[in-house]
Amino acid sequence: MVLVSSLSDLQRRMTNCMVYVKIMSIWNHPPKNRDEITTMIMADVKGKRMDATIPTRVYNANYRTKLREGEWYLLSDFKVVLPTRSVRYSQHPFEIEFTCKTSMDHVRSRSRWNFFHEYDFHMIKIAKPEEKKFVVDTIGLIHSVEPVEILPWVTRPGESHEEKRYITFTIKDTLGRFMNCVALGKAGEDFLLQWEERVSRVQYTHEKIIASLRFWRISEYKGNPCLLADEGCSRTFIDPNFPDFDLSHYISAFSISEEEELNEEVVDSNF
Repeated sequence: MVLVSSLSDLQRRMTNCMVYVKIMSIWNHPPKNRDEITTMIMADVKGKRMDATIPTRVYNANYRTKLREGEWYLLSDFKVVLPTRSVRYSQHPFEIEFTCKTSMDHVRSRSRWNFFHEYDFHMIKIAKPEEKKFVVDTIGLIHSVEPVEILPWVTRPGESHEEKRYITFTIKDTLGRFMNCVALGKAGEDFLLQWEERVSRVQYTHEKIIASLRFWRISEYKGNPCLLADEGCSRTFIDPNFPDFDLSHYISAFSISEEEELNEEVVDSNF
């Protein structure tokens, strides 16, 4: 069996190969009902991403205990197929489909890579329709957080009122540009819990707080570009603690940009 070096080397109907992958995001795991498909965003050692699914007909007890977000695996005996859904998460033209015999051997030695692909605020605001088909990562200083709001629709059978709750917040990049973010349901609750825990600390003195948004979808809110938390895949980290990310250095970049803005204001006032 051949070890493929990257997900980008996989071609449709390719068989008899293996690849190292990290599960970056997994949802509907295990599925709540027979109609749900477990979906994943995987990355290889080069950071290339690819969608993967476990069809309901092959879901078994082995996957329930083996698959964990953030872990590395040696994947073999799988299918490479054309996307089976209109909603996509990575830009790869194919996706991995698990089979009854798919093997996932856990690999412990590769857990340090985070593969954060920061997407530029300007690119988000001018995104083309095809770019909105895939989820993106970005990061910024939390500038404002709005009160929780309720969507004005009637709750459907089986839904809870929490699924209608949403929260909007604004982040700012090191160039002084702003981006609106909207998180609905569980994604909104997750952000709010992290935010309230952070600002309620005894040591909190209104210092800068950073939000890392992973796998959010480019969309619109009230007619303006925004990032929208996609149900299932989106993740939010407040003051992220990633091995390959220097948080203190990133925060210092805001202090430098603010100082430059202040100097420009002083110069302008002298004319």
